[in-house]
Amino acid sequence: MATNKYTGAQKAAILLLSFGEEISAEIFKNMTEFEIKRIGSAMSRLGRLEQEVIDEIMMEFYEILQQNKKFFYGGNDFTMKVIGSAFKGGEADDLIEQLALGSSANLDALELIDPRTLTNFIRNEHPQTIALILAHLDPGKCGEVIKLLPEALHTEIILRISNLDAVAPEIIDEIDDVLRNEIQAMGSISSQKIGGVEPIAEMLNLIDKATEEQILDNLEERDPDLAEQIRQLMFVFDDLAKIDDRGIQEIIKNVKPEQWMIALKTASEAVTDLVFRNMSERAAKMLKEDMEAMSAVKLSDVESMQFEIVQVARKLEEEGKIIIAQGGEAAFV
Repeated sequence: MATNKYTGAQKAAILLLSFGEEISAEIFKNMTEFEIKRIGSAMSRLGRLEQEVIDEIMMEFYEILQQNKKFFYGGNDFTMKVIGSAFKGGEADDLIEQLALGSSANLDALELIDPRTLTNFIRNEHPQTIALILAHLDPGKCGEVIKLLPEALHTEIILRISNLDAVAPEIIDEIDDVLRNEIQAMGSISSQKIGGVEPIAEMLNLIDKATEEQILDNLEERDPDLAEQIRQLMFVFDDLAKIDDRGIQEIIKNVKPEQWMIALKTASEAVTDLVFRNMSERAAKMLKEDMEAMSAVKLSDVESMQFEIVQVARKLEEEGKIIIAQGGEAAFV
């Protein structure tokens, strides 16, 4: 091989010259003074090079990248830029795709741990670490864990989740190193947007009303704008009043009269009128009579039944039978 006569410093010099001035300058920033002097000296002594030599060194670099995929991450823009400069279009695209596939970090194993065990495991971690871990859970489980954590942490964690954006897999790997002894199952994730307001609203939709209100009230004191954004994205029982008649009729078909009897106990006049208006005259009359004859009901039972009906509405939306827009407005399709 023609490149065997070149030292490591000379090969590095050839690579950097091939990358161009801008990328080479960025790479030099991450080198020691000794490394810069060695490679700089090699650059000044290279002389004229055959294209065959350059191609062979590029291929050697390519093979090293393939063997060390775990050190390169799909979210690393600079790494992608280096590869794009070093290789021709198709070859560069193939390598970038391979590196992205080979660079997965993992926290999916968290889903295998029950909420209480997970809570005990993370309760003493830094709030930012807790937020990052919870952001990888499904909203229902995230809500359960937050409820089990000390109340003093709730607002802080919600704020941190809302501010999370794209997280590089190397950070996930650092956390996974800490969790590794506790979590044996393996999974994979790529750099992705995991935080923001939407998952918080979805999570709050899935927990009990008392915890939801406590979190939002505390959040209101810290960040009123964020609290309002979350409320706008949440769909609660009172938002049924914003659904059109055809949408409500679809929901009524999927909710038993005895469920309405309890859920409407504390409902707003707007919701109550809307439900009665979209029932048959006979069904509405029977429901009113049952409600008048009904004995006292625990507030928690009412809220639980309202929650069940909200879940029916959300399921219908998932099935494409109604559309719930931001703020709870819906249309029938």
